[in-house]
Amino acid sequence: MENQKQFQFQVNMKGMIELLSEHIYSSPTVFVRELLQNGMDAVTVRKGIDESFKGKIDITFEGDRLIFQDNGVGLTQDDVHQFLSVIGQSSKRGELADKDLIGKFGIGLLSCLVVSEAIVVESRSLYKEESVRWTGKADGTYEVEMIPLLDEVGTKVILDAKKAWRSLFKREEVKQNVLFYGSALPIEVNLIENGEVEQFLDGNPVWLDNDSSKEQLLQYGKEVFKTRFLDVFRLYSEAGEIQGVAYIIPNKVNTTATKEHKIFLKKMYLCDQATNLLPEWTSFVRCIINSNGLQPTASRESLMNNSTLQDAKKELSDCFKEYLKTLSITDPEVLEKIISIHHMFIKALAASDNEIMTMFEDYLPFETNQGLMSFGEIKETYKNIYYTPSLDDYRQIRRIAGSQNKLVINAAYSYETDLIEKIKRSHTDLTLERIAPNDILEEFEDAIDDSQRIENFIEKANKILKRHFCKAEVKRFEPKDTTAIYIANEDALTSKNIQSLSQTANPFASTLQHFKKKEEVMPTLCFNQQSELVEKVMLIDDEELFEALINVVYVQALMLGGYTINKKEMDTFNDALYQFMILGMSNFLPKF
Repeated sequence: MENQKQFQFQVNMKGMIELLSEHIYSSPTVFVRELLQNGMDAVTVRKGIDESFKGKIDITFEGDRLIFQDNGVGLTQDDVHQFLSVIGQSSKRGELADKDLIGKFGIGLLSCLVVSEAIVVESRSLYKEESVRWTGKADGTYEVEMIPLLDEVGTKVILDAKKAWRSLFKREEVKQNVLFYGSALPIEVNLIENGEVEQFLDGNPVWLDNDSSKEQLLQYGKEVFKTRFLDVFRLYSEAGEIQGVAYIIPNKVNTTATKEHKIFLKKMYLCDQATNLLPEWTSFVRCIINSNGLQPTASRESLMNNSTLQDAKKELSDCFKEYLKTLSITDPEVLEKIISIHHMFIKALAASDNEIMTMFEDYLPFETNQGLMSFGEIKETYKNIYYTPSLDDYRQIRRIAGSQNKLVINAAYSYETDLIEKIKRSHTDLTLERIAPNDILEEFEDAIDDSQRIENFIEKANKILKRHFCKAEVKRFEPKDTTAIYIANEDALTSKNIQSLSQTANPFASTLQHFKKKEEVMPTLCFNQQSELVEKVMLIDDEELFEALINVVYVQALMLGGYTINKKEMDTFNDALYQFMILGMSNFLPKF
């Protein structure tokens, strides 16, 4: 232990710059954000000393040179050594550091080295009558020198564009990026070129102004998101100090689509994703949100998922609920439009919130075998209500159940089963029953007349259907024009799939044999005795014709149920049709 020595880590600055440009920051344009951020923080510190102080940022264009200048608190020589030259140390000081300032991690200025070979910082401090110049280079070296006293307190950052990034230093490009990142900043920003000055930010965006009208907010949303929204409402949260607006999208939204928002942190644009901040069921809105209390990640391109963010999420959820409740009283017509377009998301909310469920359950539409119906209509029309959480089951059941005057709800969509079962628990007066294809089969009438003939038919049909991992049954059911119905619960379908895989060249085929289900969970092809075709098939003695007919009826039943037909089944169907063609042609061929 006596020979133990202590060493310091060495930082490869070139590698650090590559890390920033390729992995931490998503775009080289973030240098604009970082310069705006540093300028805004310097002004905020000075404003904390003098509340009447008016801050500003001037951006000057000199060919391929760009100068960002603020009139903030400035830096002394000691500040330069302490804050600009130490990677990872925040340059934010005093009580304002954790509350009012945007930056925190002290690595933002390095993003400038992505687009410029060097960073020149010239500053005059409010606290000391001196001016200093700091020059940082991409090779990891820096220089500090005292310079003649600058005319004004503040800091200017001077960048000369790398050849590859000259386009980012053009006036319109810089203006666009300043608007993108800093449109909500409460500071005057001026563009200066050839002596001409253009002020284009006033720091008072419509969406943060509580006096803005709904029409003004909708017009702003149209400009930002290029969409004519259905409605807009305000968002607030004490947790995270959040203020913002939410726009109702006027069309149906894919649940898997990327949800683009505008998220600001201390009025500086942060990202377009509200990951973990907004519940999944809020996908029918586009939000513009500013937080003064949430924490950013190191790249400042997303929010930290901490307890404050989770508390904010709950409060924002309450804003959505209050909006819908208020709308039910103040503007039922708009609410009706929202429900008709975004009912899937309202159902998701209702499934987790008893109050919302009670308020809106009668208005929520459900897909049924009788068409799209609101739950209120369903309750009024049907004494017994059935539902199935399986789309495959619904496809099997819908037509047959309809002929028996049964209403079946397709509850296969997200949250619908949870919602229906929740309604069932809260309404003991309703008869809400889960239904499966086997339930329908059990309610069919038994076959009548010649039992021996039916047994012979089933025996012959089973020999053919066994190849498809299926068994035959004969019942009587409506509608009469349905020749047969393919009935399979989840276990039966799983058994069929395993059976099919085990017969292929799959390397795990031998293992799959151990998972094969017993015969009683095989799918059933139920023939309808009331069908004229079935009655005729029972009388056929020709084995080839009989086999072809059974195969055609089998595949037809799969199609009717909406099942995927595999290659083997399609080949069987085509072979059967070929048999029919040959048999039909034989009646017209000349006999020798």
